[in-house]
Amino acid sequence: MSHSITLTPEAFTLVKYDAAELLAIAEAAATSIGVPDDVAISIEVDEALPNPLVASLVDVVDGTLTCWFTGGTFEDPQRQAELKRDTAEVELAAVFLRGRDRLGGGFEAAPPDGEISDRQRAIWDVYTDGRLARRGSRLNEARRRYAYRLQAGFNDVADAEYDKAWVANAMTWDGLLAVEARLADADPRPVAKKPIRRESLRPS
Repeated sequence: MSHSITLTPEAFTLVKYDAAELLAIAEAAATSIGVPDDVAISIEVDEALPNPLVASLVDVVDGTLTCWFTGGTFEDPQRQAELKRDTAEVELAAVFLRGRDRLGGGFEAAPPDGEISDRQRAIWDVYTDGRLARRGSRLNEARRRYAYRLQAGFNDVADAEYDKAWVANAMTWDGLLAVEARLADADPRPVAKKPIRRESLRPS
């Protein structure tokens, strides 16, 4: 049984992505991650936001897994406006895994993605990528660690929390908030900026 997946736009005009190929990658990723067959998936790709603008959001809206990506999320950095299949597979799997967390994996109480802080998202991304790595996904772990440190701090506490989140098999939203509190206590820097919202990524 396949998932009900809708893609917006139905055909791309600003990038050279093939909608049917992206839908097939999404179906394979949703099946691999274990998104229930009866959960509809909505994918919006803002193709006007190219590489290096890479961002994604996922929420559960009326039982539907609602996903948003910048076009640059799937773009091959070596071939402008062309889809890189390996990247698309990992990025879709990561978003679907966080969506599954929201559906019944301990993150049901998490606010919408647009409302969580950059530090909270950084912790969740480490937890997500660690699970994907154990499933065999090819990831740039060094890049994930650096992105995390930018939000969590460059200190021993942050590094220890990273290591625990990377190997964790189960985490909850409350558990993530506890990690965030420990990071905040150990980080002497000013409070992080407000979370990035999709509107802030749109060209003026």
